[in-house]
Amino acid sequence: MYQFTTTTILNSNKDSNGTTDRYTGSAAGLTVTRVGTFKKANIVSVYKRAYQAGVLEIAHVTVPAITSGLVARLEVEVRLVQNQTDSEYANFSQFFKKPVVVEVLATGTPATDATALAAQINGMKDRWGFSYITASTNGADIILTAITSNQAFFSVKVLKEAGYTNNSLVEPKYEDVTGGTFHIATAGKVGFGDDEYMIKSIMLPTYENSRYFGTNKEERPIIGGNYSQYTLRYQVEKHIDDGIVSGGTAITTHVFYVKSDLVSGFEQELTDASLTFKVALTAAKSTLDVSDGDTGTTITATNAVGALAFVSATPTVVTVNATTGAVTLVGVGTSVITATDAVGNTGTVTITVQA
Repeated sequence: MYQFTTTTILNSNKDSNGTTDRYTGSAAGLTVTRVGTFKKANIVSVYKRAYQAGVLEIAHVTVPAITSGLVARLEVEVRLVQNQTDSEYANFSQFFKKPVVVEVLATGTPATDATALAAQINGMKDRWGFSYITASTNGADIILTAITSNQAFFSVKVLKEAGYTNNSLVEPKYEDVTGGTFHIATAGKVGFGDDEYMIKSIMLPTYENSRYFGTNKEERPIIGGNYSQYTLRYQVEKHIDDGIVSGGTAITTHVFYVKSDLVSGFEQELTDASLTFKVALTAAKSTLDVSDGDTGTTITATNAVGALAFVSATPTVVTVNATTGAVTLVGVGTSVITATDAVGNTGTVTITVQA
């Protein structure tokens, strides 16, 4: 009861009555209407994680010349990242992944075959009528683009029909002719504070959350709001001197998602309350899997003051470039990466390496 978290979405600098300031800062601290007054002396820290637009992953593969009349096959394995668990991607393995496979009869002309395979990809729809991925061509190159920032292209192969097996209808024989041409042209990045994140992680579109006269409708995520997150930790002494709850302190966490057009004003109120941000860290991947071919990741920071210095707590697991934040795998295990900015603010991110 003494440790809890509140989450508040700020869509306006005025309360629901249209006149009262929703948030104000002063030398005494920060006041947020209908959340509380946070005294400066009791505020432990304030972290900011800025809005980040998602990046759709783009992969390329080249179709070689395949003898006319043979079957040309394109195999694409799409995986979900950042703990996304769509039922469409559920399978027998520990990964949420989907094989997308199309075939055409080769013409002997790579550009023509590439166009035909891309058309087959674009023609595939899920049960709701949406594409799994999209495809275009540039000559013999097939360009595959994810439709959400949670999708990643794990592998893309071009295969050609190569003879027969004892049961060719059930188990046809194909030869991999990709020739090392598959590569990721644009690495995907999961968005933060965007529409998908806010709906999925902060407020599900239930009936009560979406109906016009629903409870607290002024705190619903607004489409296109592009929210930044501010996390405030608050510590107070418990004024109960008897029984098992005597002494000690209560530390509570208060998370505010601030709409993009309010960010500067909200930060000004934090400045008026003499509050500064800590370094917030992110990593392209927090779990690295050697069997998947992972070689490392890069740590980035938001709201740092001046240059950053990165340190790995366990160099036998991962090492980190002191200035760029580039992580290199060394062994299996877990290590905490710490970044310190020019004024002493620090942030950490945990990297796990598994075989």
